[in-house]
Amino acid sequence: FEGNFGSKFFTFELDDWVFTETSAREKLLKHFEVKNLKGFGVEHLKNGIIASGAILQYLIMTQHTQIGHVTSLARIEEDKYVRLDKFTVRSLELMGSMNDGGSSLLNVIDKTISPMGARLLKRWLVFPLKDVQPINERLNVVEYFFRQPDFKELIEEQLHLIGDLERIISKVAVGRVSPREVVALKVALQAIEPIKAACMDADNASLNHIGEQLNICQSIRDRIDREIDNDPPLLINKGGVIKSGVSAELDELRRIAYSGKDYLLQIQQRESELTEIPSLKIGYNNVFGYYIEVRNTHKDKVPAEWIRKQTLANAERYITQELKEYEEKILGAEDKILVLETQLYAELVQSLSEFIPAIQINANQIARLDCLLSFATAARENNYIRPVIADDDVLEIHQGRHPVIEKQLPIGEKYIANDVMLVDSQTQQIIIITGPNMAGKSALLRQTALITLLAQIGSFVPAESAHIGLVDKIFTRVGASDNISVGESTFMVEMNEAADILNNLSPRSLVLFDELGRGTSTYDGISIAWAIVEHIHEHPKAKARTLFATHYHELNEMEKSFKRIKNYNVSVKEIDNKVIFLRKLERGGSEHSFGIHVAKMAGMPKSIVKRANDIL
Repeated sequence: FEGNFGSKFFTFELDDWVFTETSAREKLLKHFEVKNLKGFGVEHLKNGIIASGAILQYLIMTQHTQIGHVTSLARIEEDKYVRLDKFTVRSLELMGSMNDGGSSLLNVIDKTISPMGARLLKRWLVFPLKDVQPINERLNVVEYFFRQPDFKELIEEQLHLIGDLERIISKVAVGRVSPREVVALKVALQAIEPIKAACMDADNASLNHIGEQLNICQSIRDRIDREIDNDPPLLINKGGVIKSGVSAELDELRRIAYSGKDYLLQIQQRESELTEIPSLKIGYNNVFGYYIEVRNTHKDKVPAEWIRKQTLANAERYITQELKEYEEKILGAEDKILVLETQLYAELVQSLSEFIPAIQINANQIARLDCLLSFATAARENNYIRPVIADDDVLEIHQGRHPVIEKQLPIGEKYIANDVMLVDSQTQQIIIITGPNMAGKSALLRQTALITLLAQIGSFVPAESAHIGLVDKIFTRVGASDNISVGESTFMVEMNEAADILNNLSPRSLVLFDELGRGTSTYDGISIAWAIVEHIHEHPKAKARTLFATHYHELNEMEKSFKRIKNYNVSVKEIDNKVIFLRKLERGGSEHSFGIHVAKMAGMPKSIVKRANDIL
């Protein structure tokens, strides 16, 4: 889609077809059959109207005409969600790891049972909330799962029966739902009934609301149970989908088509007795249908009215008028059965389509319940606690842990927890963290962001206690990478990311800088890092809570000049020229990076390590 967003007239082009705001609005009105767009909250969003209308038209052009399940439009409301840019999502490894064989936050907390829950959890993870009430509502439900194990067990059991309700109902809308999926839908609706009852009885307002929203769709559920076989074939054209007793005509046709063996045996026995041919038998082939086979030793006993159709080495095959009439009756019945079953099934699917909005709501509520159950399961397995969520600028985490790294440690090794306190914007707004390579600075930065993010999606967090003053944006600048294809060096990529952060900062943001300025000369790097930290400290619209990990020990001097900057270091112990990483965050700056020691750990030749020490 292309459009001129600088003028009052918008045009979107699809190949040689022009789409204007007027035609887009008409497309939306026609689809939703309403007189105006106020019910969708987009009446003033011209670009949104055009984009939505263009998408609907595109679906029609590409023959996706069954779009009845598209029942509403909604925009992502920026005021409700924490902003996470693509650099942050990638560097915090929320959805996937940057390294082969690595793990992500999603891998750790995704204990969802249903496909809808798994999809919703991904959305929650990249759209954390920034209002206290909805966050606490989620946390209340997670806590309720802990306090009521019987309720948790019942929900788990029923969720395993539900399957992908969302996808099945979308197939109903386009008329492509299979008989097995219809049965799965029935099972899901049956499983929703005890969930609804349990939620209505729960001592929790959010669960009560979920219970009120759930619709067991009793009439269509009972109809499916009454009309569709419990174990139908995958495709309707295989037959055997509709139960006996649904249609008298269908039952009669089935009796004709499938009770034929008894009738044929009767004919065979009768003709054998009349002709005195004991070995006479009736068979069927695709060439001339039903036939009577007589061995050559008895062919002189064959009645004159039988018509010979095939000669074999030891036998002759005949047809009779009675067999031809019966064959026509059977084959006609089979065709009619397929037509009638298809018709009855189509009527059921049509009735089912009336329940699309209700079942979509069911799918949404089940997905929500599944995500909250997943939080409770992950919290129990990983020893998480409920954070305190407050509308202030205090970030205080006691004995916080990195949720992903702690799951990847060797058996028996315990993650070393740390306290992080960005107490308020008046006393401790910026923490500059120095310390050796490999000491754990990057892990500390990331775990602070992940704990904050987990809290704001409504999950328990890996800590002994946590007070999370709501953040509105989370920014990270970590790692080194280039973008050669568009001519950007490693340092240019770093500066682009840093510029994006500084141009979008707010006092409620959480900012993580890791080794900023390393891609240029030492003095240039220190100057840029100093200027950025000073800007965050001094600019009234940029007083964000900030963790700044660096090897520029010169930045420790900033604490003397700026009252809200505090120095910390990740401690080590040096014994007999060996460094032991203690991985504890302590007050005060560090003057050593132990880079040569890390080179030695990496297997650098001894001569190079020795020479590096001499040069140092």
